[in-house]
Amino acid sequence: MSGLEGIPVHIQSAPRAVASGNTQAILAELETALQALLETGREHSIDLRSLPLLPGELDYLQHTLGTGEVRVEVDALGKSEVQETAFRGIWWVTHCNTADDVMAEFIEVSFCPDIIRAQSDDVRESLDALSVRLAGEPVSNQNCRGEGEPL
Repeated sequence: MSGLEGIPVHIQSAPRAVASGNTQAILAELETALQALLETGREHSIDLRSLPLLPGELDYLQHTLGTGEVRVEVDALGKSEVQETAFRGIWWVTHCNTADDVMAEFIEVSFCPDIIRAQSDDVRESLDALSVRLAGEPVSNQNCRGEGEPL
């Protein structure tokens, strides 16, 4: 008997994706929200962590919505990942703390999720920094807030 024959093998299956009343209701809500986004521009968000989902339901939603072309990672007080689903305008957004524990998870219906949209105060700071640069004065090379080395 070789050494490999004495090693026990246990086969574990992955959690099964489950279609249920919960998942069908969420998908119907997304359909309605996507229609409202097109007709009125109204955005919508579903907080997945606040829902009493059964084992496998989250997997079913991820499988059903699929993965789109756009993926953005934001690093601010922990990492956040914004993943477009296979349905444009529907985004899977996950927020983690600095220890990479998932703290919040949302499905957002939006042309562009807020977390990756430039905020007006940040754009104003960038305009000021660009004006300084054009005037020939040194500015920071990191984030226009005076952090980092002068250019």
